[in-house]
Amino acid sequence: MFVKFIDTEQRLTTSKALQRMNQPEAHPIFKLTKSEELSQILSTYFRQAFNVDLVVNRNETIDIPLHVGEAPDTKAYTIATQDIYYAEVAKLSRLDEQGDGMRSFASILLDTLTSEHSITLIDEPEAFLHPPQARLLGKMLANNNPSKRQLFISTHSEHFLQGLIDAGKENITVIRINRAENINQMSILQNTEIKNLWSNPLLRYSNILSGLFYEKVVVCESDYDCLLYKSVIDAIYESRDEIAPDIMFTHCGGKDRIKTVVSALRALNVTVVAVTDFDLLNDSSKFKEITAAFGVDWGTQLATQMKVIYDNMNAKTNSWVNIKSIGKQGFDDTAPVAYEIVEQVCRGVVLFVVPVGEIESFDKTVNKSKKGWVYYVLENYDLAAEPKFQIVREFVQCIVDFNL
Repeated sequence: MFVKFIDTEQRLTTSKALQRMNQPEAHPIFKLTKSEELSQILSTYFRQAFNVDLVVNRNETIDIPLHVGEAPDTKAYTIATQDIYYAEVAKLSRLDEQGDGMRSFASILLDTLTSEHSITLIDEPEAFLHPPQARLLGKMLANNNPSKRQLFISTHSEHFLQGLIDAGKENITVIRINRAENINQMSILQNTEIKNLWSNPLLRYSNILSGLFYEKVVVCESDYDCLLYKSVIDAIYESRDEIAPDIMFTHCGGKDRIKTVVSALRALNVTVVAVTDFDLLNDSSKFKEITAAFGVDWGTQLATQMKVIYDNMNAKTNSWVNIKSIGKQGFDDTAPVAYEIVEQVCRGVVLFVVPVGEIESFDKTVNKSKKGWVYYVLENYDLAAEPKFQIVREFVQCIVDFNL
C-alpha cells in the first residue's frame, strides 16, 4: 500500500507499451495520456539524456506505446489533424524496441514521477546507463521528488551520487554501508556535511567520491605516485595468483590538498591512507595540518621529536635539499631515533612518508624526472621480482596490510 520497489526487471518492463485491456488506470503510461504537462517533462528529461524526444502515442487502440526520435511539432497540428500527427508519431521507433539503457531510464522516471506510494525503493538505478546519464538521472530524481514522498536508493555509482548532490536539495542523506561478515556498519553524512564537502572544487570535480565504494583509499601527491604503487600491488598479487585488494589510489595535486581529501573521506568512515614525499617534514605547517586531519595531537605526540629533527637539520647547510633524495638515511646524531618515533606515530594513523625521500630514489640508476622514471620502470622491470624493487614492494605491502 505504501511502498513501491523498482528493481532491475521492472525497469525493463514499465516502459513497454501498455495494453489497454489490462486495467491501465494505475499504470504510469496511462497517467501520461492524461497529462500533457507530465509527458513534456518526461520528454525533456529524456532528450537531455539521449538527445531524442519521448512521445506518447495516444491514438493506438490496442496498446499505448512510447516512441523515441524527433517529435512532430505539436503547434503544426490541430484537433482536426491529430490523426496525421499520430501517424507521424507512429513512424518513430518504439521505446520498447530500444536498448536497456533507454528503457531503464524512462521506466525509473515514469515510476517516480507518477507514483502514488509514500516510499519508493530503487535498486542500482545506474544499471545500463553511461556515467553522464547516471549523473543526470540522479539530479532529476533529486529535483523532482515530492516533499511527501521518500526515495530510498541503493547505488554503487559515484556518478549517480554526484547527480543527487548536484541538485543541492536540503533533504538528501548519504548513508555508506560497510559489511563486515554478517554485520552492516552504517555511516551517515547529513545534508549540511554534504554541502560543506561539495562546495570544495577539489572534491566536486574529482573522483574522490569514488572512494565511498572501496574498502580503502590511498591518497598520493601525484598521479605518477598512484600509477607506481597500483602497478606494484597488481604485480605482487598477480605473481601470487591472488586477487588484488579492494583499494583505490587517487591523487590531489600536491601536499596542500591532502588534508582536505583525508578529512572528507574520514567523515564518511572510509579508511584512507596518505603517502607523501619526505620533504613534507620540512614544511611544519603542512605537516601539522595533515597529521591533524588524521587525528594526531602535534603538541603531545610529535612536537618534541620534531624539534630534535629540526634542530639537527637546521644546523647544516642545504640539509633539507640533500635529504629529499635520500630520505631518513640522511639523518644523523640524535635525529634517527627521533624520526623512528615520528614514523611510528604517522604510520599508526596511516600516514606513510616515502622512506627514501621520493619515488625516484627507489632506483637511482634511472636518472629521469618522476614521469620518465615511472614510465621507464613500468616498461622495463618485472615489478614482482626486480631485486632493486624489494624496498618498494615492502613499502607498498605495508600500506596494503595496514588495518585501523
